[in-house]
Amino acid sequence: MKTITTLCLTLWLCTALEAQTQGEIYGNVKDANQNGGLPGVVVTIENSAGHIPYGGATDLDGKFRISGIEQGTYNVRFQMNGKTSILKTSVIVNPDKITVVNVTMSDSSYMGKALVIEEQAIPLIDISGGTLHTLTAKEMKHLPSAHGGNIKNIVAGMLSDVKTGGRGEELYFRGSRAGSVLYFIDGVKVRENVPNIPSSGIASISVYTGGVPASYGDCTGGVIVINTKSYLQEFYQKQKALLE
Repeated sequence: MKTITTLCLTLWLCTALEAQTQGEIYGNVKDANQNGGLPGVVVTIENSAGHIPYGGATDLDGKFRISGIEQGTYNVRFQMNGKTSILKTSVIVNPDKITVVNVTMSDSSYMGKALVIEEQAIPLIDISGGTLHTLTAKEMKHLPSAHGGNIKNIVAGMLSDVKTGGRGEELYFRGSRAGSVLYFIDGVKVRENVPNIPSSGIASISVYTGGVPASYGDCTGGVIVINTKSYLQEFYQKQKALLE
């Protein structure tokens, strides 16, 4: 009985830790002619190498939701018979965050095109309320504090309301006390002795300054979630570099 209970707890913990490194894409597909939701549209998510690891379809109201997406930058393709296909590029998926992608599809005969390519715009208003800030590997290249791999210096360089102590050994979120910051590295909680991680090996750093999800537990300061690059991400990046 103890063995079964331990196994169940281990499986639950692994699932919870995996979910903390994944994001979600949600959106609505409208019909340009009827100005309503378009059901039955096939939605596929392509990575940088052109592979399709995720997919789904719109419901009766033209809405779709695809969960469990590993953080990264994707292209989202919308396809339906009789409609011009749409490819949304540069769609960024961050851990524990919903990325909204809305499109309007027209009749293929009306547009005269087989495919319309649109770049995903960065929203002016953050639906998370501005309490979640994410730094991607691409943005990290242009952050001076990222060189050296010191996580605390990187976070302090990201946000003006996060300060380091006199010796740089502690982070303070809006006047919080020392030791009140939680760190998660690939889903593993770390309270002290946060290791330096080369910036080239970091996929993203997400910082919660408020509204911390229940999955991370109690926290009086802030939560810092670090996701390192996986083997597949490195493989796809090298493939893309060879093709270019």
